[in-house]
Amino acid sequence: MADDLGRRDMALYDGWVELPRIERMAEQGMTFTDFHTNSSVCSPTRAAFYTGRYQQRVGIVDVVVGAREPDSGLPAHLPTLGKVFQQNGYATALFGKWHVGFQDEYNPVHHGFDEFIGLLNGAGDFHVEDDWRNGLQPFTMRGYATDKITNDSIDFIARHQGEPFFLVVSHQTPHNPYQTRADTPESRQAGWRQNRVSDENRPRYIEMLKDLDNSVGAILDQLQATGLTDNTLIFFLSDNGDVGMSPVERKLRGTKFGHYEGGHRVPAVAWWPGKIPAATESDAFLLGFDLFPTFTEVAGISGDNPNNLDGRSFADHLLDQAPVPQRDIFFGYEPKLGTAMRRGPWKMILNEDDVQLYNLDKYLKKPPTSPAKIRNWSSRCAQRSSTSRPPSCRVHSPRKRPSPDWQNSHPAKYTRQPVACPLAGRPAGGCNNRNTLKTATPLDKRAHHQQQLPQPL
Repeated sequence: MADDLGRRDMALYDGWVELPRIERMAEQGMTFTDFHTNSSVCSPTRAAFYTGRYQQRVGIVDVVVGAREPDSGLPAHLPTLGKVFQQNGYATALFGKWHVGFQDEYNPVHHGFDEFIGLLNGAGDFHVEDDWRNGLQPFTMRGYATDKITNDSIDFIARHQGEPFFLVVSHQTPHNPYQTRADTPESRQAGWRQNRVSDENRPRYIEMLKDLDNSVGAILDQLQATGLTDNTLIFFLSDNGDVGMSPVERKLRGTKFGHYEGGHRVPAVAWWPGKIPAATESDAFLLGFDLFPTFTEVAGISGDNPNNLDGRSFADHLLDQAPVPQRDIFFGYEPKLGTAMRRGPWKMILNEDDVQLYNLDKYLKKPPTSPAKIRNWSSRCAQRSSTSRPPSCRVHSPRKRPSPDWQNSHPAKYTRQPVACPLAGRPAGGCNNRNTLKTATPLDKRAHHQQQLPQPL
């Protein structure tokens, strides 16, 4: 799992940096074009991944700010992905960023991980950082964080090559501070704004992406060296969208900290030679919390899953290219940004009385000035009341929120994102003859307002 890596960071998604080892993974596996994290920020995304449930159900809807929030974290009594693997005899480990609880009571060792070496906070110095733990034992990490995470992962594979294992490699790159190996504490210039998205830091960002790619390659090489490639599934993804470092024109609207597609539609690649067909592209609508039931089904241990998972397994899609059933999905970032909902190609964003609706088949980056669906709804609402509209009818044309000056926004042009052909019953010519997604029945906005959102337990 990368941290703050966006699709437009990667040449694989027509972005600006070539990452040859990840691209090679894609050539040998499956690339996802409609994969999402459950939120556009770190902690809620990770809570959903580890529990297989909406993050609201476990009370983590925003970033957990380390020691300043001593009562925020993933409670130890919850069923988690690590626990299911651990209970079934797998050696388990998490190396790198945790970010779903700073106190010892929330530590990964209480969530099914035999080994944890990593950072509890959401970000830290890449060279010298005090907030690392080896299990429950505090220590100061010295060296370079990306190398430390990689080397610990390689060592774990070597030690457990003769038994089943479940390993989470959770990098803190390319999250800020934008420090390369050369940016040691003694070499840093006074006044350097190391957390800022800027021209000064773009070369550093590229180097951090290359380090991430090399880490992926080193782990793949270790699997090859230990003869484990035939029975090891690797899934690569980011925890949310990018922060706007890439200078190329964005194909998705928005960035991290937002409900638009750029905030949570992320790069994702699955790799398992001999099991997942090479050079496969999937347009299935999938989310981070789907990985919990998918991984356990692939491992044959899904019988021990909790019975209240919100995520759905897509193992049949990975291995047999079976179609993925349609469903309604919510993206919550309450109370700051409200809630978003997805049904088929339709996406709705709700923030108090502010309602925005888009057809993503047509407008991935920017909606038209007045989408027909919203015009029709507005007309119906006006007919219902000539003097005032009920809350459920307060629909307006969506407006792009002003971007902070550091986001390096570009003038918007309407851009259609390619959609892969259905994987089931593909034509002999493969996916060159592309079909668009079938348009779903339009959302009933009143029914949506009446639908219960996931609530904390």
